[in-house]
Parts: sequence; C-alpha cells; structure tokens
Amino acid sequence: MNKTADPVLSVLKTMKLLETLSAEEEVGVTELAAAVDGNKSTVYRFLNTLAGLGYVRQNKINEKYSLTLKLFQVGVQALNRLDIHKAALPVMEELAEFSQETIHLASMENNQVFYLDKIESQLALRVAMGSAQGRFAPAVCTGVGKVILANLPEEKKQEMLEAADWTPRTEHSIRTVDELEERLSEIREKGWGYDMEENEPGVRCIAAPIFDNRGEVCAAISISGPSIRMTKDKLKKLAVKIKDGSAKISRDLGYK
Repeated sequence: MNKTADPVLSVLKTMKLLETLSAEEEVGVTELAAAVDGNKSTVYRFLNTLAGLGYVRQNKINEKYSLTLKLFQVGVQALNRLDIHKAALPVMEELAEFSQETIHLASMENNQVFYLDKIESQLALRVAMGSAQGRFAPAVCTGVGKVILANLPEEKKQEMLEAADWTPRTEHSIRTVDELEERLSEIREKGWGYDMEENEPGVRCIAAPIFDNRGEVCAAISISGPSIRMTKDKLKKLAVKIKDGSAKISRDLGYK
C-alpha cells in the first residue's frame, strides 16, 4: 500500500470491499474495483493483505475472491461479550438521569415478565413497587410485558396468552383478549406501550421493546413512576426518549 495514502480512506475502502464480498458468493477484481471506486492494482494489494490475514480467499480456477469464516468468528466473539446487561446499563442510567424515575429491564421467562435489572428513582416521592431484580410479573398487565407480546411471532404470542395469568391486579387491569389485542396493535404502530396503573395502583409506566441480532424481540425497557408525576404530557415526552434508548440497546446487540 502507498505510504502516502490516506489511512482513513484505506479503511473505508477495506470495509467496502468486505461488505461487497459479503453480498456475493464470489466477486472478481473488476467488480470490486468498481465497488470501491478504485483501480485494480490498489484492490489487488488490499485483497492480498486481507488474504494474508485470513479474511479472504481466492478461487484459483476463476480467480474470483470470497470471504472466509474469520469475520464470522470475530463477530461471534463480540456477540458473546455483549450481553443484554452490558448493552442496556448505560441507556438505563441515561434514562434514570433524564426522567428521575425508576427504570426496569425485563425479559420473558416461562410466559411471565422477568426483571433483569432495576434502577430506583432517587426522588423522595416514589412508590414502593413490587418489581425487583429476579422477580416475575404477569405479562398482560405490565408495560414491558405488553411490548414484548406485541412483537412476538403470532404462534408464540398465542401460546403465551393461553398460559398468561389474567387475574386482575387493579381496577384498570386488562381483562379480555380483545382489549389486549387492541393495545398490542397500538404498540406495534407506535413502537412503545404503557401501563396505566394496570399492574400496581398509583404506578404508571412507559416501555419499549429490545431486539437482538436475529431481529427477534428479546427484552424490554421501561420508565415507571407515581401516577401523580407520570402525566400524559410527561409520558409523551418520555416516549421519544425510551424509543431512542431501546433502539440504541438493540443496535448494540446487533439488530439492524
């Protein structure tokens, strides 16, 4: 490689080469040169370097290039280090500071909501919630439960609804499948959902789903607080923040 070449441009061209190779089984030098807007001699040098590092191989018969599994191995190692807690914690802390309310991270286990983590509000006026790290809650009456249900494949969703605990927790709890389906449809449209004192009296929450690298919903994040503070106006403001936060976590988990 030319010592005077722009190293940033070299990186950009290298990444474009890898992306182009990932889209096809085998690619020739002419097509690769066109993809990176470069000349063949430069592309040859890039490919030889990548081949030496084990990321690219050449078919000796047709002289075309393809990716090896080394990039996949690197990606798997990165994914193994990126668990949901690590990806979510910075966002949870940011939401806690912005909202001054309680933040939950939850997944679905055994057809129930399972609380993975929680950051308590530091305000003097706060509700003593039954949620805690490691505890379960019904899916149909919690914000995190509903946003997960709304994004499950139909078969899995129906399976969970059949196994769900429909015992009303408060006078505001959802009691029928039709009512729930209407709410789930609204969640899919907006990208977030809420719990208006449906799980605990005096507690409202807003929640958004988290997706993994396979594009499947794997968890949810929520902001909860006393109804007196969680007004409709505040919930609207928090909706933007929690959607942004859940999207960031999903991206860090490999979701596109």
